[in-house]
Amino acid sequence: MNVSARAEVEKFLLGDRFSCLAGRSAWRQGGITHRHYERFGGGESARLLALDLEAFVGSADWGSRSFTSFIATFEGPRDLDEAGFEQHLWQQLQELHEQDAETYRWAPGYSSDAQSGEFAFSVAGHPFFVIGLHPNHVRLGRRPPFPMLAFNSHVQFQRIKAAGMWDRLADKIRKQDIKLQGDINPNLQEYEQLSEARRYSGSRKPADWQCPFRARSGVETGPGTAEDTGTDTGPAVPRIPYQPATPESPVAPAAMV
Repeated sequence: MNVSARAEVEKFLLGDRFSCLAGRSAWRQGGITHRHYERFGGGESARLLALDLEAFVGSADWGSRSFTSFIATFEGPRDLDEAGFEQHLWQQLQELHEQDAETYRWAPGYSSDAQSGEFAFSVAGHPFFVIGLHPNHVRLGRRPPFPMLAFNSHVQFQRIKAAGMWDRLADKIRKQDIKLQGDINPNLQEYEQLSEARRYSGSRKPADWQCPFRARSGVETGPGTAEDTGTDTGPAVPRIPYQPATPESPVAPAAMV
């Protein structure tokens, strides 16, 4: 564990500019796993990240109402603009997928097509919504001191919704974001017809944007197929079928500022 990096993460998450109340609370309660890597977009970072996320998926209690997340930070580069960060983000996720696909299939119930409205990023057979942050981000709440990726579980999102906590949490976070920046992230206004991949970096996209990520052929289990039993592809994960978003309950929670 990089003690200095952890201290910087804590300062960012507990600071006035970070508007995700669930994330702040989870850090205080020890619900966030943090790992620090050398180079953002690098192959060695992807190898280590794949191992750490596999351990995270296997150890997390996905039935708990407590919020948990995995945060990956990178020593550099720290001078990326919006376009450079977008490029590095997808390079890192592509490298991560190449490592992951050696062992695991795609998360059941979700599409591996990054252009699909049913897409979620899969690691260790588990569906994640990825949040990208960097020092020069256009959104004030997304400016940590170094490149950062937060992996939030879709299984957990569904648990929070089922517990009736989603809308209340979203409303509080959006109010905090408006207080900080004067508006909410316009990416949050995109709903089920568009892929969540458009929102990972937090930068605005043209309507015809094409995601550079390509899943390996054969990794997709697809909605409605057999569950991952954990017998030959790793540990079993909770199977939560894809649920389309609506304007009242967007795929991206208000934490994605």
